[in-house]
Amino acid sequence: MNMHSYLEIVSEQIRCRRAKQMILEELEGHIEDQKLDYMADGMNADEAEEEAVRQMGDPVETGMELDRIHRPRMDWKLVAVIVVLSLAGLFLQWMTYRQPDSAYKAAEVWRQGKYMALGVLMMAGICLADYTVIGKYAFRFWISAIGINAGCKLLACAEPGRFFLNGVSWFWTTSWFWGALILPAYAAVVWRSGREGKKGLFKSVACLGVSAVVWRAVPGSGFVAAVFTLIGAVLLLAAVGKGWFGKEVRSLTIRVGIALAAVFLLVCAVSYGSTYLEQQTGYQAGSGQNVYGISYEEVREDMKELALSDREGEDLTGTELEWSRFDARSTFLWMYMLRYLGSLPVIVLTLLVGVFLTLLIRTVLGQRNRLGFLLGLAAVLFLSVQVVWYIGMNAGVFPVTEAYMPFYTQGGANLCVTYFYAGILLSIYRNSSVVKNER
Repeated sequence: MNMHSYLEIVSEQIRCRRAKQMILEELEGHIEDQKLDYMADGMNADEAEEEAVRQMGDPVETGMELDRIHRPRMDWKLVAVIVVLSLAGLFLQWMTYRQPDSAYKAAEVWRQGKYMALGVLMMAGICLADYTVIGKYAFRFWISAIGINAGCKLLACAEPGRFFLNGVSWFWTTSWFWGALILPAYAAVVWRSGREGKKGLFKSVACLGVSAVVWRAVPGSGFVAAVFTLIGAVLLLAAVGKGWFGKEVRSLTIRVGIALAAVFLLVCAVSYGSTYLEQQTGYQAGSGQNVYGISYEEVREDMKELALSDREGEDLTGTELEWSRFDARSTFLWMYMLRYLGSLPVIVLTLLVGVFLTLLIRTVLGQRNRLGFLLGLAAVLFLSVQVVWYIGMNAGVFPVTEAYMPFYTQGGANLCVTYFYAGILLSIYRNSSVVKNER
């Protein structure tokens, strides 16, 4: 049997079309290598090819085994953890809203469920998609994401109700969601530019600079822009460190990257110290007021009083303390839960998030495809920063920002972004055995 006939029979056993071409190329390369070895031992071309094919084994059995290995597979452990976290988040939002008006409470729970359902649909759609498409059209995706963010900036600055129905201008000001679209597109740009050496490196740096400007321009604080920009820089340095842009630019870029990182950390440290001092003391330079209008000590006291009132079933309707419930459901959920439920439930809820992040890290570290590695790394870094900063924020260590706890805090754009990145990681895992390995 010649190689063409053998590969044709093997191909008939493989059901996944995306994996078929990759498998046939690998088999053909292996047969060609064996053929050359046999020809070096004295066989002619036809004899060497037939012997190489014979050594590959029965084509039907080989094809069936390869079909079993190279097919999409779901990470059901990660799916199960996501389901548990989603239900826990819904329960937390229900529990933190202690209001006698059950209709209003039901509306708040429905809001959380609505965003959760939207996020799950988004996650499922991304999971079932072929993530390598974004690499094929990397620059088109990146330009589109930049354009969407720029458009949102213009619409957000417009008069409410002028360009959108019912004046829902908040839709365009969700900096987390629209900014999140750029990050995976930029990861694809880095992956694609890695084939072009120095030229590709300059392209990646330029795209990162444009992305940073757009992230900062979209409504929201500098924290959003800083997180996305920092992750983008880490993606670029990771690609350079692995030698994807060529060895000649590796050492220079790493030295420059270390210098820039040192400057970045110094600026962050100065900014952190200033913001931390403002929030702890209630003082803002030049105004004598806290930019958030309240110090950490006041927040802790409010969460303590709110939790105590809720445990005693006290009706807070119309009181000033009731307004702090908005913070208890979002920015300071952990602080409130610690005083309302105690430390053990909070530790368990935090460990669940830790399990989630561990599964994500496992997916990234086990990824042999370069594009999958960069996309997964971007998602893991983003979600990890949120968790770490949110806990530090509630502990009074980090300044108050838009950081959130994935799945748990009040739903909105942040919940959609969490499911968006979870969908990317599920897609990476699902397609890990049907895409070509490049690492």
